[in-house]
Amino acid sequence: MRFLAGVLTVGLAVAVHGEEVRLARFPAPSPDGQTVVFSWQGDLWAVPAQGGRAQRLTADPGYDWGAVWDTSGRFLAFASDREGSDDVLLLSWPEGRTKRLTFHEAADIPQGFQGSGVVFVSRRHEAWNRKNAVYTVAVTGGTEKLLTKILALEAVPSPDGRFLALVRGGTPDSRRHYRGSANRDLWLLELQTGNLVRLTETPWDEDHVSWAGSEALIFRSDNGGDDRNVFRLTLADRQLTQLTHHQGGDVRYPKASANGAIVAYEFGDGLYVVSAGGGEPRRLAVEVATDALEDDMERAVLRDQASEVVPSPDGSQVALVVRGDVYVTARRSKELSAISGPVTVRVTNTPAWERDVTWTPDGKALFYASDRFGQYDLFRVEPASGSSFVKATSFREERLTASAEDERKPRVSPDGKLLAYLVGKGNLTVAELSGRNPRTLFTHWGDVEFAFSPDGQWIAFSRDDEHFNTDIFIIPVAGGQAVNVSQHPDEDRNPVWSPDGRRLYWLSRRHERTFDLWAVYLTKADHERTPEQWVALFEEEDKAAKKDDAKGEKKVTVRIDFPGIHERARAVTELPGDEGEFVVASDARTVVFVAEPDGQRDLYKVRFDGKELKRLTESDARPSQLAFLKEGKLVLYRGARGTVESVNLEGKPGDPVKFEALFTVSRRALRAQVFQEAWRELDRNFYDPHFHGYNWRAIGERYQKLSDVAFADRDFEQVVNWMLGELNASHMGFRRNERGEPVQTGVLGVEVEPASDGLGVIVTEVLEDTPAAREDVGLKVGDRILAVNGEPVNAQRNFFALLEGMVGHPVRLTVKNPAGEREVTVKPASLDEVRQARYRAWVKERRAIVEKLSGGKLGYIHIQGMDAPSLEEFQRELFAAASGKQGLLIDVRNNGGGWTTDYLMAILNVKRHAWTVPRGMDPSLRGYPQDRLPLPAWTRPAAALCDEASYSNAEIFSWAFKTLKRGPLVGMTTFGAVISTGGTRLVDGSFVRLPFRGWYVAGSGINMERQGCEPDVLVFQPPQQDLDKENDAQLARAVEVLLAQLPADPKDLPW
Repeated sequence: MRFLAGVLTVGLAVAVHGEEVRLARFPAPSPDGQTVVFSWQGDLWAVPAQGGRAQRLTADPGYDWGAVWDTSGRFLAFASDREGSDDVLLLSWPEGRTKRLTFHEAADIPQGFQGSGVVFVSRRHEAWNRKNAVYTVAVTGGTEKLLTKILALEAVPSPDGRFLALVRGGTPDSRRHYRGSANRDLWLLELQTGNLVRLTETPWDEDHVSWAGSEALIFRSDNGGDDRNVFRLTLADRQLTQLTHHQGGDVRYPKASANGAIVAYEFGDGLYVVSAGGGEPRRLAVEVATDALEDDMERAVLRDQASEVVPSPDGSQVALVVRGDVYVTARRSKELSAISGPVTVRVTNTPAWERDVTWTPDGKALFYASDRFGQYDLFRVEPASGSSFVKATSFREERLTASAEDERKPRVSPDGKLLAYLVGKGNLTVAELSGRNPRTLFTHWGDVEFAFSPDGQWIAFSRDDEHFNTDIFIIPVAGGQAVNVSQHPDEDRNPVWSPDGRRLYWLSRRHERTFDLWAVYLTKADHERTPEQWVALFEEEDKAAKKDDAKGEKKVTVRIDFPGIHERARAVTELPGDEGEFVVASDARTVVFVAEPDGQRDLYKVRFDGKELKRLTESDARPSQLAFLKEGKLVLYRGARGTVESVNLEGKPGDPVKFEALFTVSRRALRAQVFQEAWRELDRNFYDPHFHGYNWRAIGERYQKLSDVAFADRDFEQVVNWMLGELNASHMGFRRNERGEPVQTGVLGVEVEPASDGLGVIVTEVLEDTPAAREDVGLKVGDRILAVNGEPVNAQRNFFALLEGMVGHPVRLTVKNPAGEREVTVKPASLDEVRQARYRAWVKERRAIVEKLSGGKLGYIHIQGMDAPSLEEFQRELFAAASGKQGLLIDVRNNGGGWTTDYLMAILNVKRHAWTVPRGMDPSLRGYPQDRLPLPAWTRPAAALCDEASYSNAEIFSWAFKTLKRGPLVGMTTFGAVISTGGTRLVDGSFVRLPFRGWYVAGSGINMERQGCEPDVLVFQPPQQDLDKENDAQLARAVEVLLAQLPADPKDLPW
């Protein structure tokens, strides 16, 4: 399926007329309801509420959005990423002067005005909680302060400043139809009293809240139906009124004017206005001058960014894929390149993605896959004149396949007579080189890697079974039974034949979950050769090679002894970390491979028998796409930035292969291509072939029309995510490639607020294990920080602005307290480091709560993520925090998932079959040698905690804990987000996630996706406890429940 025709038509219409604004975003009516400010093409614009010609308010390279007005109509606050991350800026109306108010690395999103300050939300606590903290900053500048300890996604102040309308929940903004425990609800917080009232308690989402005067809230909700519309809720009588009745899509970002007169919102590609009291919505006709439209063409000369690097058989040319097009460049010495520069020719010129490039053995033609017709088809191209590619001025291209399925990964047989490729996901097909007479060797539902044997008679391949165990197989090219040559219960992949046809190499994961290089001798005789016999063989081959040079290349015949072949497999490397991509030298005596034993990804070589290991590159070169050149002494590879590099077998760098790829593309056509790819990847890979009951084809057609008019990259990103959100599924997401890097904020580990007299900031919290808490720094609550590096902190100077770019650099603070004024030097940490410190402090507080409430009987372990570091921490804490305890509380709240459930359950489900008593030990004690166990064991009573922020593998753990009846499960129903996910890059470098595998509860068969795990004991956590250091309702109830499980006599506890 392809949407491109419609894209080009719409694109031309906009280019010709160029005045109508479509897909304007984030409307904000002025307090009097006479003007609507919106975001378009990444800038802010203003238009009369009746429609008309829009006036540009901002013009900068960043993305300006989310404007909110103050009640006087004199100022607007908005978010902008012009400095890398979203900050709050102030714009004076109507003069248009802007001023930056926040300077933090975390995204700051304005919500509204409260008195003389701007209220905004920010994810500065994100390491352990996915909600926003709520801050306020003065319009005159200075430093922000925490407004409330209640966290929220949205926090909109009322016009009179007394209340905050909060949105709490955990669903992605782009997801539709969610029903579950993490849904978004509305709350009302009275700031002076701290009184908090829940306004909605439904299984669906209510969000995008604003105030219509001080008596009513405007928000969006589907109210249990299909489409989200605009609703009004009057606070006095809780009367709910539906203001719009759009169908076939959601209303977005409704916002009311402060006087309560109108509501402006997005729907489809338009801006709409409706009376806050009800009535018929009307679409705003918005126009701009034609010179406001973007330049559609992108032009560049690219000297890097190659995604594929494939040398010709003779090594004189290198085929490249750069930004989705095929180029060929001459391989020249450094001296010759310096004289005339690179010689690079463009072979294809389409918005589509040409990929999987491979040469014919004679170097006269290229094969590749292209998705220009809506699916991947195979093409052959050769110079029209019969010359080499780099000397050609035109090319003959032939389409070889044209089915509705994808055809990918063409491989030409060594004799140049056959073409092997994959149809669909993993159906291995062999055809004549012309593409005629295709025949299927086997079909498969998953990914397959394959390679021709040197004589072209066999194909080695890897494929999964139903347990996702991947093995290596060999099948005759003529057809027949595939033989499993690895027969190993873990992942074996990427088969590569040695050029002499004596060995088959692959990557195998057998030790400590890391990949090593393995090989098998294909004949029993070669397997039994002694080192002396190999030397004798090589001497004979070297003599024969000299004769073959005169006669032509020696032909190889591959012989395979299949009986017991898997028993002959041996490890070639056993380095720490993963070994990766590899290539075998033409003489079959050396293997060059990628490895990261010291954490840096570089090239290494090893002899065929695993001896003489040598490092070839340094400093984390991150090589990929390795290829030996014909002479077998030089390895060509793709560098980290998409350059073409080389190195010889002694580790000496060769001359880089320079190229200059002239690249031109229509931005609209490229966006259409990326949109098509994202849609197709989900179409091919989404775990449910019925797409949760939704019409995926119709969804793609609908959102394609929006993507046509999404001129700003962030808008396009959002449109694709809206499309993905239609499937009401977890583990979805599209992320564009080019995102600005924020300036890192140096973080001390303190919360501060501006001093009331305007001189400095007052420390309100100091986190343990942060720079501020060091003995030689010693900041305390109540300290006043007057200056940073001699620059005063005052009512106009933001404290965090003085810490920009200061991570790891010495900073001099001027600090004052009742004892006097002093100067201290501190090295600020990164935001992530301090987020982790905040998380550790939270865990320490939970452990203290458990210790106090259980009288020391229970241990407590929180699992931050279902990953290797958290698993190691869990094992350590079994002894540090749980040793000697009668029971254990295991907390997976606010856990984003991973893969370690089965490891954890193995620790928690050990069955004792014996005990040991060494001489001298009290024989009444029971113990078992820990070194005999694959993992530590906890056999005593346990309970687990989960909540609506338990996600993915944390939910699988909750289901496993409950299904296997390991103990009581306490808390709130989990999110309902369980799909195994992968992802893939698209032609422009953007990334789309691909949920490919569903999970089902044993016994009941419940699909864990969209069905959260309900605890045995349900406990709602009050929002007031978000940042509470001493109270935790769910934890307190879990302590109570687990204590009831303990035997009266501790001697009766399992050991």
